[in-house]
Amino acid sequence: MPEALRPLVEWALGQVAIHRVWAFCDVDNLASARVLEKLGMEREGILRRWFVHPNVSAFPRDCYSYSLVKGGA
Repeated sequence: MPEALRPLVEWALGQVAIHRVWAFCDVDNLASARVLEKLGMEREGILRRWFVHPNVSAFPRDCYSYSLVKGGA
């Protein structure tokens, strides 16, 4: 999966107007978290009760927030 997402992330950060890409995944979805980390994204924190994953729960669940930002000032 990182191989499929890497070109998209590189393209996005190659755009002049885009300075940051971000993603989130359920805190229990360790496979997705690992994919984001393999892309070089850094975990920023936990978004409390952020998103409803219908296949897991009818209620909003906590999610990890990840981002990758362009270098420079």
